[in-house]
Amino acid sequence: MKLNAKIVIFFFTASIESSSAGLILNSINHQQTTRPYARIDLKDGKSYWISAEQLNANGTAATSFLLQEMNCISRGKTKKIKTPDTYMILAPLSESIRQNTLVTGVNFHGQWSVIQLSANLSSVRQAQPLIDMGFVWASATSRTGYFIAGTSVDKRPTLIYLSADLKNKKTLSQADDHNGEVSNVFESKGRIFALFNRYLSNQDASTPPGAELREYSATGAPVSRTPLNGMAATGMALKDGGIAISYWIGKQLFIEKRGANLSALWSTKLHQRSGVASRKGYLLETGSHIAWVGANDDKLLIHRLAQDGKSIQTSIDTKTNIGAPIPDIYSVHSSGDDIHVRGVARRSTDPSGQVTEFCFTEQPDS
Repeated sequence: MKLNAKIVIFFFTASIESSSAGLILNSINHQQTTRPYARIDLKDGKSYWISAEQLNANGTAATSFLLQEMNCISRGKTKKIKTPDTYMILAPLSESIRQNTLVTGVNFHGQWSVIQLSANLSSVRQAQPLIDMGFVWASATSRTGYFIAGTSVDKRPTLIYLSADLKNKKTLSQADDHNGEVSNVFESKGRIFALFNRYLSNQDASTPPGAELREYSATGAPVSRTPLNGMAATGMALKDGGIAISYWIGKQLFIEKRGANLSALWSTKLHQRSGVASRKGYLLETGSHIAWVGANDDKLLIHRLAQDGKSIQTSIDTKTNIGAPIPDIYSVHSSGDDIHVRGVARRSTDPSGQVTEFCFTEQPDS
């Protein structure tokens, strides 16, 4: 696709000294073991934090999911769902707006599976294996089925389409896709978009690293391919039909907005990578703002921007000493103008060595 629009570029830097004003630690819990977790978005507009129990009190393997609302101040009860296996990793993001909820996880034998939940989230309807998957980053839904984004066991970017009943499967990646990942997949007003990333490879030095935005139909037919700047790109759909995309150029993190016709509207530099930092981070739309959530210098960092790319505020957790999660996974959700961030700390704030489960709320300065 040919792009004729001029790109407006803004630059701003984060001020660490006065950066935690809008950030509130709502809850902190200490657990004996880390539970893998993910965010799931449902048909009714609600978002949940789902985690996989791994050990029962008697030390035996646990086979259940725990489900609670993403909102940090929710008073709803935690729901337990019996599962067919014990999972050591869950794909961080599942958008299940147009189909029954799908959770993707890998068991302790290294086998990835898709787990389809019942409509009322009370039980597992069915589970199907995902053969040859090395990692799954996200899933999304269309009117006909599911899209699964990740990387294969031989490190190829992989995008899979599954029918709504999980019986029909097709791989949408191209033969020349190698040494990379599909970092995200999402739906925008009936259109499906996926972010393909290529990384340097000793086996194929002739192919340069880069990123690409690919569009598909609801059934997985290819529509368009749009080259992007930078690497380690991820993205999200915006309410106006546009798309927000973040990516790295060297150690500099950028975010850009594209219109519904995929033309680039503006690009903004967010910050420079320092210390323990998120490789991709997460994008979301909150109120009238676009936000990037991740870690830098081993601290939670949230950028808020206006729809025209200008900085609203940058919030950094400089007070709690809660480090970035490992793996680099935050679960984020917007409610009105507020951003809710859940996760499990990489290092514990508890001297006993227990892991730290947390939930932050970030609010715009009044």
